[in-house]
Amino acid sequence: MNAVEIAKELIKFDTSGPPTQEQPCAEWIRDFLDDIGFRTTLQVVEPGRANVIGKIGEGKEPGLVLSGHIDVVLAGDPDLWKVSRPFEPVEKEGYLYGRGACDMKGPDACMLQVAQDYAKEDYKRQLTMVFTAGEDTGGWFVDRVIEDKLVTPAEAKYCVIGEPSLMEIIPVHKGSGGADIMIHGRASHSSKPELGINANQKAADFLYELRGLQEELNKEKHPLLGSTTVECTLMEGGFKANIIPDQAKLTINYRLIPTHKEPEVSKGWFTSIIEKLSRNDPEFKAELTSHRASNPLDVPLDSEIVTTLKDILGTEPVGEPYYTEAVSYTSAGIPAIICGPGSIDQAHTPDEYISLEQLSLGYKTYKELVKRTCL
Repeated sequence: MNAVEIAKELIKFDTSGPPTQEQPCAEWIRDFLDDIGFRTTLQVVEPGRANVIGKIGEGKEPGLVLSGHIDVVLAGDPDLWKVSRPFEPVEKEGYLYGRGACDMKGPDACMLQVAQDYAKEDYKRQLTMVFTAGEDTGGWFVDRVIEDKLVTPAEAKYCVIGEPSLMEIIPVHKGSGGADIMIHGRASHSSKPELGINANQKAADFLYELRGLQEELNKEKHPLLGSTTVECTLMEGGFKANIIPDQAKLTINYRLIPTHKEPEVSKGWFTSIIEKLSRNDPEFKAELTSHRASNPLDVPLDSEIVTTLKDILGTEPVGEPYYTEAVSYTSAGIPAIICGPGSIDQAHTPDEYISLEQLSLGYKTYKELVKRTCL
């Protein structure tokens, strides 16, 4: 099977969610890898949800991990799909359409074709394939692969994740996290505001300080990523027009450059703002609740995996503001970068697609990379 044929088979599995059921798709990949001689593990992480890991050349020197996720976001309104049904792939005029075509069953298919092509080779270094559940739909189950030591630095020197990047090399990207700021006031009738404490006004004070924080952060710039950003993305306050609100909730989302890492952000910057406002205003009362956070990706630009891909593709590395599973691998001692076919602009859209040209480039690049690093 070639990458287009494999991608069509993967797209047929409805792995959208939440709720998400990736296990049937993971079992198909397991069987595919079993049939070509890989030793596989199906890691069931929740009912109906599974990762699959395949290895060849075990016991040799640490080699390469090729990794991707198999879940996809919900298809949305089916009437907005004009070229294909979400899980009925269509190949048309040089493009493959279907949910997950670019994010990221198309890239997964490129990796699987390479595994098939090199199945009979004598490996000098181990090749590991990892396909995960829960990247787009909740769970972040790549961490279970790491926690259960199904992939270790003793087996893998580097990892390439095929997230759609138009085959640009991405060794650095921002970290991400968030926090809720719950601000407490006191309710009163709106005709008697002096009897209450307006939580919305206190929230405005917090946002003013947040803007000042952003101005300070803008003074430091990463050459590929720019500055750390801190934004209020949700606001809730009040429930009736004639009542002074006694609570306001701000949700903050931040994107970190490599010099800014957790826990200094949520435990430092936001706490400092709350403490400053509380000192200056005895009526200001707020609580901080941190969300799950991911540190930035920062693989050295002169690392072997980056320079090898630069030589294969003839391009320079770039940075991105989003975050990926690469941080989980890198934190576990397996430096990971992003390089995959397809454009993120087509991800999560009706009539999601990937060009056959990009699939071909992804396949050829991964094939040459495996040749240089494992054979």
